[in-house]
Amino acid sequence: MSALTRLLRRPSVREWPEIAVCCVLAVVVEGGLRVASLPRLARWLGVPLADDDGGAAPLRAARLGPRAERQWRALQRVSRHWPTSSTGPCLRWALVGGQRLRRLEPRLRLGVAKIDGAVRAHAWLEVGDRCLDPLGASQFLALAPVAPTEPRESA
Repeated sequence: MSALTRLLRRPSVREWPEIAVCCVLAVVVEGGLRVASLPRLARWLGVPLADDDGGAAPLRAARLGPRAERQWRALQRVSRHWPTSSTGPCLRWALVGGQRLRRLEPRLRLGVAKIDGAVRAHAWLEVGDRCLDPLGASQFLALAPVAPTEPRESA
């Protein structure tokens, strides 16, 4: 790797605080997923679950401003090096990313697909009608919210 390539890959001084925040949030999200329900944790982080069926995932990539772009880039840097399990890292990073981009009012969308005979789940963020993971989300059908049911009375 050339010196120029290493220099270009090195985070700028302005990115380090955001990288540190993403690391702390990753720990908080990991703990939160173990002790709280997903809707509660998502609301607490400022990224509520999408409450419509969404249909097919929007294929247009979201455009971010300079500040949000820096936050998203820091999240990607941390996620590349973070030791996560192979089951569900997309949910963890969507929650962290949603918290960092909460000023844009993102929504957390969950979807499923049958891939190679197995049912797979995916989580992604949507800002307005745009998606922050258009390629990954395009393979999945968004889940519709389920209304809580009344408990049945025993006869």
